[in-house]
Amino acid sequence: MQEIKLLTLDIDGTLIADLGLPVSPRDKDAIERAQQAGVYVTIATGRIFETARRWVHTLSIDGPVILCNGADIRDGEKSWFRDSMPKEEAKKIMAAYYGTEQKRYIFSDNQIYCTKDDYYQMLFDKWEQGEEGHFPVVICDTEEEMYAAMPEYAEKVLVWAPRGELAPELNQIAQGFSGSYNVVRGEARNVEFNKLGVSKGSGLKRLAELLHIPMEQTMAIGDGGNDVEMLRCAGIGVAMANAMEEAKEAADYMTGSAADCGVAQAIDRFVFGK
Repeated sequence: MQEIKLLTLDIDGTLIADLGLPVSPRDKDAIERAQQAGVYVTIATGRIFETARRWVHTLSIDGPVILCNGADIRDGEKSWFRDSMPKEEAKKIMAAYYGTEQKRYIFSDNQIYCTKDDYYQMLFDKWEQGEEGHFPVVICDTEEEMYAAMPEYAEKVLVWAPRGELAPELNQIAQGFSGSYNVVRGEARNVEFNKLGVSKGSGLKRLAELLHIPMEQTMAIGDGGNDVEMLRCAGIGVAMANAMEEAKEAADYMTGSAADCGVAQAIDRFVFGK
């Protein structure tokens, strides 16, 4: 059995079965045992740091985490590495979904930007469940004000369907950008855009390089479409039983669902050989 030195974990659908739920005691115990055995455990998420902070604290992560699908590697306020798109590129994506009734958000420099029309109270209420501290959303009256307020770059653009799964024609819009951006679906009701070549997989490679850990000694666990590249490039890629089909196809192995402590099952199997 190969030795694991770096373990990256997705949050939503992997560490937690649903928003607002805590990490299960069994998963937390397995993660702590892995840390005590010398494994660097971190998270790889589409979130910004502020909305991932709760799990960084819960898991006692004292070092860099992979954020915005690999576009930002950050240790609290310190960014170790950032791979962003120019603001003008983010504006093109936002414009393509204008008038479609989908909610559109720009992630930039550890903040989320949107217009008051795209601010969706129910979504942010769910995101805030259990969050600690200030939720960093900048709400502007118009898109012009939003673009003036944000930095000259963006780590990610998120398009989210408030009424369920994205309609096929809206997925077609996303595919029209696939040659120019990294386009993934973290879940059935959203689509996420990053700079071309940026993914959780590229983030994992960069973090392993920063920590001087060979890729064959890395392990990744995830469930979403935005986990695919990470599962493919890790030394061991593990998909949750509740994972999207593309994540299952990309993984080397399957584990239990988030509700069944699949993270603990995978750690016991591949880190401790149980």
